[in-house]
Amino acid sequence: MATKMDGCGNSFLLVDEVKNPLSGFDRARISNALATQHDTDGILYVDQLQGMPTMKIFDRDGTEETMCGNGLRCATRYFRDTYVNNDVFNIMTDDGMKEVVVDNESVEVNLGAARDYRQIDQNLHYVYTGVPHVVVIGSEISLEVATAHGQSLRNDKPLCELVGHPEGVNVNFIWRTAEGIALHTFEVGVENVTQSCGTGSAASAYVAARVFGIDLPIMTSSSGGSLHVRNDNGGLSISGPTRYQGKVIGFSNAVFAKSVEPVNYWQRNYAWQGM
Repeated sequence: MATKMDGCGNSFLLVDEVKNPLSGFDRARISNALATQHDTDGILYVDQLQGMPTMKIFDRDGTEETMCGNGLRCATRYFRDTYVNNDVFNIMTDDGMKEVVVDNESVEVNLGAARDYRQIDQNLHYVYTGVPHVVVIGSEISLEVATAHGQSLRNDKPLCELVGHPEGVNVNFIWRTAEGIALHTFEVGVENVTQSCGTGSAASAYVAARVFGIDLPIMTSSSGGSLHVRNDNGGLSISGPTRYQGKVIGFSNAVFAKSVEPVNYWQRNYAWQGM
């Protein structure tokens, strides 16, 4: 059994290994099969080790990643509603311990400090926010153009090797808006532009602050809605909406479509929450 969730339109299935341990199973194959059938960007595996909440993230193609910002926000909501009695707690990830906060309908997670920043050329920057991101600064572009250019840069071997990630980099196209910045993110492992990307929003806000000379906090806007990025004791924190969509049992139960409209905050649905 899994729980379908999304964070600002970023879509996931969450597998609770506290209740359904998968020790010995091939999570990569399970992830690819589930994500393909249920049209999700990734699969979250949550557990508790010696009482500590943990999260692992696998991309749509079955690749395990070190971090996923919106995935961490969904895991935070699930842990708070299911196992944790406090609004502020920690979750262990493959990118280290992350402090997380639930504030009514908003979920905020601290991704830690931006790392390895460099300017590659006039409009191309690189920064690591739990996974590698390049940020392209320009004017507003369409999803179709972002998809084509994102795929090209994601597979640009000299670029990927230059920043130390020959496996590929996530690509963000950003431009200024009256509220902050807007962006499209082409994600490795999904191999497409997603409706939102938490680590990409953090990377984009960090670069925007340096390049445009604006201070954090910055509001980032993507197809799935808005995320608020701020400096939290030297780390980049992202906050915004999360939503439950339903339960999935095996490979043949109900399929829940991705969100299609941006929202600021989704109201939780308690009708089926006997988790």
